[in-house]
Amino acid sequence: MHALLPENPSLPVLFLLVLLISGTVKLLTVAVGWGVWRTRLAARFRVYRRELAKGQLRSEALAAVGVVVTDAVLIGTFRYFSGPLMAPFSLSTALWSYAWMFVGFEVWFYVTHRLLHLPRFYRFHAQHHVAQVTEPLTALSFSVVERVVLMGGGLGLHFAAMHVFPGTQVGVLAYMLTNYVLNAFGHGNTEWLPKRFVTSWVGRVFFTPTFHALHHARYQGHYGLYTVVLDRWLGTAFADYPRVHARARDGEGLTRIGERLAVAPPAPSLPARPEAHQAV
Repeated sequence: MHALLPENPSLPVLFLLVLLISGTVKLLTVAVGWGVWRTRLAARFRVYRRELAKGQLRSEALAAVGVVVTDAVLIGTFRYFSGPLMAPFSLSTALWSYAWMFVGFEVWFYVTHRLLHLPRFYRFHAQHHVAQVTEPLTALSFSVVERVVLMGGGLGLHFAAMHVFPGTQVGVLAYMLTNYVLNAFGHGNTEWLPKRFVTSWVGRVFFTPTFHALHHARYQGHYGLYTVVLDRWLGTAFADYPRVHARARDGEGLTRIGERLAVAPPAPSLPARPEAHQAV
């Protein structure tokens, strides 16, 4: 997106260009996600085997309009002020920009997302939880206030970092594309990843659609964006997450929103075996 923009555009021109490019990419990812979501194969791997709430799609579609416009303002403003700080392209600076944005957004999202679940702030987050059972359009269902906090804060962190370390338009663009695609993927309520993923080292870092589907159904817990690390470290991960993931892959997704699967307690550790006394 940023690489497609002219060198020194005015702020209004930036806004219109970002609105066109960013909006198109968002709508394409959601449209492709919807096309996949409606297939028989996707229906087989549903995490929650339930109908969508009445009026959910209409509410989410209206919210998506606000998200597309709000993001255009935020990204256009970021591009306008960060342009002079952008370094010439190199692989190392592009990777740095991407890595910092990924980590920065993860930390910012976890902290603010958890705060938005407090009673005094939840009204700003309630739009996203119109969906107890998610589908790709849920990826664009946010209030304007929440979107400013989440997207504006993440971009602000990267803008601050660019005063210390170089950044490139390619790295920023790559992260934004990743964000859009994973957002639609994570809200698909369809588990495409194999059972072994959750218990692998990769699965102990990165999320799955099951991970986020549980957040929407249970509200408290699983606050992470595209990783599970902070939830594991800070005690907000659900103990039955691997079992729910396995059920979805077996075509036996949950049918009740409040359903929790029993988890076997860890086996007690055996006492240390006393050493045999040696004859003197």
